Amino acid sequence: MDEPAAPVAWLQITVETERASLAEAIFESFDAEAVTVLDAGDDITVENTPHEHPGFEASRVTGLFTHGTLAAPIERALQDTLGNDATIEVNTLADEHWASAWLAQHPPLHFGHRLWIAPHEAPVDVDDDAIVVRLDPGLAFGTGTHPTTALCLEWLAEADIAGRHVLDYGCGSGILAVAAARLGAASVTAVDIDDQAVRATRENAERNGVSQCIETPALDGIGARTFDIVLANILAKPLIALAPTLTGHAAPGAPLVLSGLLTRQIEDVKNAYTGAFTFEESAIREDWVRLDARRNGHD
Repeated sequence: MDEPAAPVAWLQITVETERASLAEAIFESFDAEAVTVLDAGDDITVENTPHEHPGFEASRVTGLFTHGTLAAPIERALQDTLGNDATIEVNTLADEHWASAWLAQHPPLHFGHRLWIAPHEAPVDVDDDAIVVRLDPGLAFGTGTHPTTALCLEWLAEADIAGRHVLDYGCGSGILAVAAARLGAASVTAVDIDDQAVRATRENAERNGVSQCIETPALDGIGARTFDIVLANILAKPLIALAPTLTGHAAPGAPLVLSGLLTRQIEDVKNAYTGAFTFEESAIREDWVRLDARRNGHD
């Protein structure tokens, strides 16, 4: 009688670092099957200017490698490159254990009445009219777990999106752009200063069947166009600096959704948009804020 096949094992290496991009590059140079970047904790994220790449204060970067990959050379490369900045953890996961553990860490998330965000392999028991966006944690920011993203998804889930032209400024993983498209937007323009984020947005749009209505032009490729809805889930400093830009892209009467700021930054951000928008009551979660406003003028 043949012996049952032994379960395939995966090599998983996780590094906690403030230099996530270097860790990603190392994992990719060793032919990682998957690389995931997540916030290392609930600390306040780095506040960048509009011309700097966004990032977590500290990130947990995980590389998944096929059976037989040696951990030692990868660990050595991480240590040589990151030095004392890195905390490295090495694990071996059986195939079925990896799948179940991964899905347990990233369960489907529900927003509003009918919007769900779920990994591609996660089962979702939903009604026929539910909108399920499939998104795996990956190299760009935004999987719906952070309060700022969740607040924006909740707004989208309840808003009148159908037939609207939407601008997602600072698209990250493309989660808001894809959700808007799945909710019926006529078109979504998604932009970001990070080329990796733009690539992730395109891939997620393709995998969710909405690439035909999502465009990803360069930041300077939008021109003077105006939009029915403007979304910006960034951070307080760039939100303030980008006030003239976002104001110029909002059509009269258009909703403006700003997120990525803290409660202590509400007035500073609002002041940057004074005169052009009328603000509604703020939505707050875990000290993070979503500001909802409407462009002054007629629809």
